Amino acid sequence: MQLWAQWWKIVQQLRPACSRLRNFLWFATVLAGFTLRPDLLGVTSIVRALGLQGSYYGNLLRFFHSNALNLDKLTKLWTMLIIKIHPGTIHINGKLALCADGLKVAKEGKKMPAVKALHQESESNTKAEYIMGQSCQVVSLLVGAAKSFFAIPLAGRIHEGNLGSDLENRISLGPYSNYQLFKTENILPFLFNRPQKLGGR
Repeated sequence: MQLWAQWWKIVQQLRPACSRLRNFLWFATVLAGFTLRPDLLGVTSIVRALGLQGSYYGNLLRFFHSNALNLDKLTKLWTMLIIKIHPGTIHINGKLALCADGLKVAKEGKKMPAVKALHQESESNTKAEYIMGQSCQVVSLLVGAAKSFFAIPLAGRIHEGNLGSDLENRISLGPYSNYQLFKTENILPFLFNRPQKLGGR
């Protein structure tokens, strides 16, 4: 129970990212489901993990499409919160160390958003050179704990296909372009490191 009390104390500090209390409570429900679920089978795994009635499935789906949760504000709140409360943040030359990495996932849905032709860089001959899919990029904070190192995710976005305006459709965005958020909002003077460089290679 003490662990859940601490969990709730942290989650409450993310309340300003939600415009309404009801939306925040659904947000907390989803986070609890993420914490407990034994599998990664979408919204149904949250329903099973929390023992919710099947009628709440639709409410959870509507939450993920709601505008009442400000994603940019949530990102900033979470970033500042984790830097504040975690005692093991890693600094290099006086700056916080971040890791950036991405994942390309094949998708077969023809009308799914942000699906495009993606080039795969791999030494394996079994992988196709190009796939249709989504490219997700994540920025994480490097921390030390239990005599090891861990990366705590700060933000994740779909890139290289999530375009909107006519101008954006005519240019090629770099995979980490959305993370200018960290610079423009002056959240932290960060050091941008690829994971493989941390070992001195």
